[in-house]
Amino acid sequence: MSVPRRGAGPRQAAAAALDVLLPQRCAGCGGELAAGTGRLAICRGCRRAVAAARRAATGYCARCGAEVLPEQDIPCLRCRDRELAFRSHEALFDYRGLLRELLQEFKFAGATGLAALFAELLAQRLAAGYGAAVVVPVPARPQRILRYGYDTVELLARRLQHTHRLPVRRLLRRRRGRQQKGLDFVSRASNLQGRIRLLRPVAQPVVLLDDVYTTGATAHECAGLLTAAGTPSVRVLTLVQD
Repeated sequence: MSVPRRGAGPRQAAAAALDVLLPQRCAGCGGELAAGTGRLAICRGCRRAVAAARRAATGYCARCGAEVLPEQDIPCLRCRDRELAFRSHEALFDYRGLLRELLQEFKFAGATGLAALFAELLAQRLAAGYGAAVVVPVPARPQRILRYGYDTVELLARRLQHTHRLPVRRLLRRRRGRQQKGLDFVSRASNLQGRIRLLRPVAQPVVLLDDVYTTGATAHECAGLLTAAGTPSVRVLTLVQD
């Protein structure tokens, strides 16, 4: 049982009381979490399963991150026929199984506590393979923030900045626009034109941060704005690739 610590404020006391009355459930398996787990929202077993689900170092296109067959060349055939403004894309996971369940909870069901786990995994990868690049979060559609009350990518960016002390710069803004779901790359790219703007240029290498990579159109639009303003290199890092 969680007991409010001496001197705890009303918010902390209320949170501790809710922890007793409404035990928190793991966003992955649905099992009851131990008291005091706080906002982590995932059990130890699911944490281990997430770590085991990381993508392998090979078997993916060096440009867009799509899975390729062993006999295929890298970059993939699609990337050879398409110009992309970013240098490379890497996803930590495929969008299936446990990771799909967790991302659904994170993006649409208010499981914001998962930001801690996802940011930790992103921070590890950034430290291992991205040098001194600046992290630039991809902005969400304003309608999405109004609907759900939060921006998942911004939650990740805050964790990376304040918990992991990584350089994060919010250089992009996004206007209201049509939803991208169900559109192909060309339609998405057309839909995004004029919807995203660059607030100021940056002369350092950039890592664009997003939660899900689908066609690459959003990353392409953001990277194009950055490179046109003088950014020497843009790479993309996401949690999952659909």
